[in-house]
Amino acid sequence: MPDRILLHSAAIMLRSFAKFYVDAFRGLPPLVWRLSAGLLVNRAGTMVLPFLGLYLVRELGYSPRTASIVLFAFGLGSVAGSYIGGALSGRWGTTKVQVGSLVLSGAGFLVLGQLNTLTTMTVAVFLVGAISDAYRPACMTAVVEASPAETQARCMGLMRLAANSGMAIGPALGGWLASIDYGWIFVGDAVTCLAAAVWLAGSLRDRGAPTAGQSQRPVVAGASLWRDSAFLSLLGLILLSTLVLFQIFGALPLYLATDYGMSEGQIGLVFAFNALLIVMFEMVLIKGLEKRDAGRVLGFGLFLMCAGFGLLQFGDSLLFAAGTVVVWTLGEMLAFPFSNVLVARMAGPRRIGQAMGMYTAVFSIASVIAPVVGLYTLDRFGGDVLWTAAGLIGLPVWILTAALARSLRPSSEAAE
Repeated sequence: MPDRILLHSAAIMLRSFAKFYVDAFRGLPPLVWRLSAGLLVNRAGTMVLPFLGLYLVRELGYSPRTASIVLFAFGLGSVAGSYIGGALSGRWGTTKVQVGSLVLSGAGFLVLGQLNTLTTMTVAVFLVGAISDAYRPACMTAVVEASPAETQARCMGLMRLAANSGMAIGPALGGWLASIDYGWIFVGDAVTCLAAAVWLAGSLRDRGAPTAGQSQRPVVAGASLWRDSAFLSLLGLILLSTLVLFQIFGALPLYLATDYGMSEGQIGLVFAFNALLIVMFEMVLIKGLEKRDAGRVLGFGLFLMCAGFGLLQFGDSLLFAAGTVVVWTLGEMLAFPFSNVLVARMAGPRRIGQAMGMYTAVFSIASVIAPVVGLYTLDRFGGDVLWTAAGLIGLPVWILTAALARSLRPSSEAAE
């Protein structure tokens, strides 16, 4: 009897969660679904970047140090492309920038697969990084334009869900193709870029009547956000926190292997757990918090993200590592959908393109700096110093973000 009662209670809870999960996706504009579908297709083809280092070393015979130069060039291209993509979205409109970026990226990956000298590879990788990452701010700008204010956080959450789902497919498929022939990863990336371009060109051709917050015209540029000290301060706080999060690309895997004694398979499970949590809970979480103040949610999310990494030094088991993932993933789910909302609100409707370009450039900068700083600190000072510093960053970031958002609320509303 107790077992039946327990199973019945579990079934009721599961049905309630399923209903709430489905409800989290209701009421989102069709255009946001189309944009997210294009992003899913594009990210499901992310094959070259995860395996580019191996390709340079194993196939082309580069030394690891030489390969790092090429990868650094990709990072620089990503920074430039993120900013340029946002600026061009304001001049040409988001659809032209998205489709153009995807088509040129597809061609660029095909060319990249035919090169082998250091000079040509470095230049080509920089250009491909710039062209491909121009797509991100254009896509984000289009989602903001298409999102009514009351569902904007969920719309950004749907876009993140599409990106994370695609990234769960792309590297796995790329690993299988690379095991056959590395040339296929360039073909696969190119094909998905072109498929996403065709989808967006067709599905965005007739948008119908614009929703609240959506404009069919290109965004008109306003005063430069480079003169907006409050906006730059917000980006600086997001950059500090993202430097902590992006330790997943360098120091974290190495630390889990050496100090926790994990195998590659166990480390893979840790990262898969992060993706699973995002897919299962992010939209539900946003649905429950979307009427809360975006600045406060963002600040607390950044704090949790840093705190999760700060806890790493206190354990040494797979279960404890999974617990830290819960903490920093919860922070990630709170922070980034609401950071998009706050950035859009602070920019105002006339500067969305520029704002999203600068915002995505922050993540590109962090992806270049974080692995270098993290690995150096881990090697020179050890994991306790690295993770203590990561955890300590969270508290001032939380306080300053909340204070900044509160001081800006009246002027932001007036601008809108």
